[in-house]
Amino acid sequence: MIDREQAKKVAAGWLAAHSTDGGAERPFELCLLEDDTMEANFGWVFFYTSRLYQETRDVRYAIAGNAPLIVDRVDGSLHVTGTAQPVGYYIEQYRRNWKGPA
Repeated sequence: MIDREQAKKVAAGWLAAHSTDGGAERPFELCLLEDDTMEANFGWVFFYTSRLYQETRDVRYAIAGNAPLIVDRVDGSLHVTGTAQPVGYYIEQYRRNWKGPA
């Protein structure tokens, strides 16, 4: 079992691995939206955006396709959701398939 801080580190590691240097016109450093994090029985749902968008709110730095991340509280595994459906859909899908603690 992991706690929220450990889950946050897992999500932050994924973001670091998926951040790129898009140059001055399209920076792509990703950051967690910590105030939007959701906790559920299975773990946490993390949301993210580009750091420059978070700091400036300039739509030039907004990103699309930033599907929420689920980190499982039992094994610390990370699961990328999707963007075609509302986030609640992906949460329910994960909850239905979650094995839970042994």
